[in-house]
Amino acid sequence: MGIAAVSLALRAVIRPAIGQAGRHLRATPFTLIVLALFVVMSFVSGSFLAGPPEPWLSVAGVSLEGLRSGEWWSIWSSLFFTTNPLAYATAVLMILFLLGLAERHFGFLRTAAVFFGSQFACVSAFLLVTQVARYADDGWLSRMADTRLIGPYGAVLATTLAASALLPTLWQRRLRTVALSISLLLVLYVGHAETVVGLLGALIGLGAGWWMQSSQGHLHLHRSTGREVRNLLSLTMAIFAVGPIVTAAAKSPSGPLALLRDVILNPLPTLSQLESNCGGTIDVACLEVGRQGYTGPFGLALAVVPVVLLLICADGMRRGRRLALGIAIGVQLVVVALSAIYLGLFAGMPRPPGRPQVGMLNSAVVHLIPLVLVPLVLAILLFAYRGHFRVVSSDRLRRKVFWLVGLTGGALILAYTVVWLASGGMDRDGGLLGLAAELARQYLPVPLPGVYRKVFAERDVLEVFLFSYSGTVFWLVALVGVWILLIRGHHSGGLDHQTRQAARALVKRGGDSLSWMALWEPNKYWFNPEGTGAVAYQQHGHVALTLAGPIGSAEHHVTTANGFLDYCSQHALIPCLYSCTDELWPMLRGRGFRRVAVAQETRLRIRDLEFRGKEWQNVRTSLNRAGKLGISAKWGRYSELSHGVRAQVSEVSEEWAAQKKIPEMGFTLGGLDELDDDDVLCCVAVDDTGLVYGVTSWLPVYQDGRVVSWTLDFMRRRGDTFPGVMEFLIASAVLHLRDSVEVISLSGSPLAREKGEIEQQAKGLAGILDVVGQALEPVYGFRSLASFKSRFQPEYRTLYMYYQDPLHLPAMGRALSRAYLPGLSVRHSARLLRTLVG
Repeated sequence: MGIAAVSLALRAVIRPAIGQAGRHLRATPFTLIVLALFVVMSFVSGSFLAGPPEPWLSVAGVSLEGLRSGEWWSIWSSLFFTTNPLAYATAVLMILFLLGLAERHFGFLRTAAVFFGSQFACVSAFLLVTQVARYADDGWLSRMADTRLIGPYGAVLATTLAASALLPTLWQRRLRTVALSISLLLVLYVGHAETVVGLLGALIGLGAGWWMQSSQGHLHLHRSTGREVRNLLSLTMAIFAVGPIVTAAAKSPSGPLALLRDVILNPLPTLSQLESNCGGTIDVACLEVGRQGYTGPFGLALAVVPVVLLLICADGMRRGRRLALGIAIGVQLVVVALSAIYLGLFAGMPRPPGRPQVGMLNSAVVHLIPLVLVPLVLAILLFAYRGHFRVVSSDRLRRKVFWLVGLTGGALILAYTVVWLASGGMDRDGGLLGLAAELARQYLPVPLPGVYRKVFAERDVLEVFLFSYSGTVFWLVALVGVWILLIRGHHSGGLDHQTRQAARALVKRGGDSLSWMALWEPNKYWFNPEGTGAVAYQQHGHVALTLAGPIGSAEHHVTTANGFLDYCSQHALIPCLYSCTDELWPMLRGRGFRRVAVAQETRLRIRDLEFRGKEWQNVRTSLNRAGKLGISAKWGRYSELSHGVRAQVSEVSEEWAAQKKIPEMGFTLGGLDELDDDDVLCCVAVDDTGLVYGVTSWLPVYQDGRVVSWTLDFMRRRGDTFPGVMEFLIASAVLHLRDSVEVISLSGSPLAREKGEIEQQAKGLAGILDVVGQALEPVYGFRSLASFKSRFQPEYRTLYMYYQDPLHLPAMGRALSRAYLPGLSVRHSARLLRTLVG
C-alpha cells in the first residue's frame, strides 16, 4: 500500500509537469529549431568540451578581423556554438526557458526577427565599445577588441527583455531585475567577452522593451508595494553577495571587481607587500598578492564570512528586518573603506622610472575605482529605501546577542593582549600601535596567508594560534547571532514572541472593528499592570500614535486608556488616539481632550439582507455577470490557496500598486504581508481556468473569544477585469458570512466623511483634513471608495482622532504621514506635491 500510494503521488505531480512542459514546447517552435541547431552544431564541430577547433573558427566565432575579411555570416552562425561544457549547459537553459518565454509572447516570426536582429545589434555594440576602449587604452575592454565572440547569450537576453514589455507588472519587474543584476555581476566580477556581450544584450533588450511600452503609452516608472521592494532589494543583495565566490570559481577573471577576491577573500596587503610583489612594474597583475593559501579550514571558513553574512541579511531584508538592512549597509561601507585603502596603497606606490602617471592610472587605479563605487551605490540604494523595512527585532533578544558577541570579542582580544605583552610585544612591535594593527588584522573578515608564517616563525605558539584563529571564532559566533536575530523567530513579528502572543490573545477577548490591525507591523504595545488590556501604538518622534481603541475585554477599555495616557505623560510622549469610536469620549473629554472626525466606518447588517429593489441593481448585475462568466468566490486562508492563485494575487496587487503615483499606504490599509495570517479570511474571484479577477480579505472581530464580525481590509482587482468584480466579492461575503455573524464592516474610508459631518466640523483641523482628502482623491481615491461602499446601503459610524493640545497638531500630522506612507521618498514626495498642486 505504501509503494502504491507513493506511486500515485508521484504520478499526480509528474503528469501535470510533463503536460505543462509539452504545452510549452508545442507553443515554442522557433525555440526548438534554435535549440536543435545549437545541439547539432556543437556536436558536429566537437566544440562541446573544448570549444570550436581551429578550422571552425570562421563559422563559430565573430570578430572584427573576420568581418573585415568578409565573414559576415559569422555574426549569426556564431549563435550555435559554445566554448566549454558549463557554457554549453548555460546556453541550453537560456534558449529553452528565456527564449521560449519570449516566443510565447512574441510569436514565431517576431521572435525570429528580434533574435537575429538583436544579435547584429549586440555584436555592433561590442565592437564599438571595445574600439573606444582601445583608443582610451583602458587595459581591460581594449584587450577584447580582437576576441572572437561565441555563443547566443546577448541575443537571448535581448529578446527576452524586449518581450518583458508584454509580461504582467510583477514578473516584468522581477525578470528585468534578475537579468540585469546577474549580467552586471558577471561583467564586474568575471569580465570575459561573453559577459560583456550579455550585458549589452540585456541593455539593448531593455531599451527595446521600453520603446514598445512607450509606443503603446504604457511607459512609466512602476511603483511597487513595500513587499515587492523588499523582495527586489534582497534579491539584488544576494546576487552581488556571491560575486567574490563567482570570481574565485571563474577561470582567469578579469572584471573590475575581480579584485574584491583580494579585499574579501584575502588579507589587505601592506605597502611593502605590494612593492615586493610588484617589483619594478605597476600593473593590475601585481594586486594578485597574498594567495599563498589559507591556514586550514578555519581560515577558509573565515574567508566567506562577508558572503554568508550578506546572504543572511538578504533573507532578513526579505522579511522586512530593519537590523538586516543596517548590517547590509554596514558591510557595504566596510568594503568601501577596505577598497579605498587598497586604492590609496596602490596609488601611493612609487612610479617606475619612465612610466607616465596617466598610464599607471589607466592600468591599475582606474580598475580599483569600481571597488569603491559599486558597494557605495548599493549602500546608498539600500538607505534610500529604508522606509520599507519596519520590522524591529526583539530588544531583549538583541541585547542577549550583542552581549554574547561583545563578550566573545572582548575575551579573545584580552587573551591575545595578555599573551602579546607577556612575549615582549611592546618592544618588539612598536608599542600599542603595533598591538592595534595586529588586532585589526585578526578581526578583518580575511584569512591568514602563508606570508605571515615567516613573520611568526619565532613567536610563541599560543600567540600564533590566537592571532590565526581569534577572528574565525569571533565571526562565527557573530554569524550565529545575526542568524538568530534575523531568521529565527520571524513569526514573532519583530517583538518578543510572548508579547506578540499576549496582544493577539487580548484582541480575541475584545476590541472594535479595526482592532485586528493592532497586530500589524510596526505596532508595539503598552499593557496595563494586570495584563487585562493593552494599547497598540507607533512612536514617531515624540508622538505615540495609537490605532483604534484599547484591546481586551470591554470593561477594561477606559481604565486601560487612562493608564496609557499616564504612561505617555511619564515618558514625555504626545498621545494621539486615531480611528477610535466615541467609546472613550466621556473619559477623554474630562481630561481636556478634543476630537475631530477622520473617517466614516460603513457597517452592514447581513443576517436578513436581501439584494432586492432598485437600490441593489448594481449588486445583482455583478452577481449575474460573474455567473455568466463562470466566476465564483473561493474562500479560505491565504496559506491554503494554491501556489498559482497566490502568485496571481501578488500580480494583481503589484499591478494595482503600479498605477499609483505614490507608494502603497499602510497603517489602517493592509497589504500582502497582512493578508498572510491564518486568522484572516481571504475571498478570491476566480474562473474555471484558475484566473484570478479580484481578491478581498476580512479581519476577524472578537468578543469574549468568539468571532462576532468581520472587517473588510485588502481590496485588489485585475485591471482588465469585468466591471463590478468588487461588488461581486462583497456580495459574496454577505452570502457567505451571514450564517455566522450579524454585522460586517466595510472598514473606514480614511480622510473621507459624510457631507453633514464635514459641514458640522469644517473648521480648524477638520477643515485641513477635508482639504487633504480632496487633494488625495486623484492619487488614492478615498472619496470614490466611500462612494462605492455607499452602494450597499450601510450604517455609518464615525471614527475620531483624539488630541489634547492644538499646538501638537503639526507633530501629529508628521506622525500620520510617516504611518500611512512609510516608504515615501523624496521623488515620491515631489510627485505627490505636483499632483496635489495640479
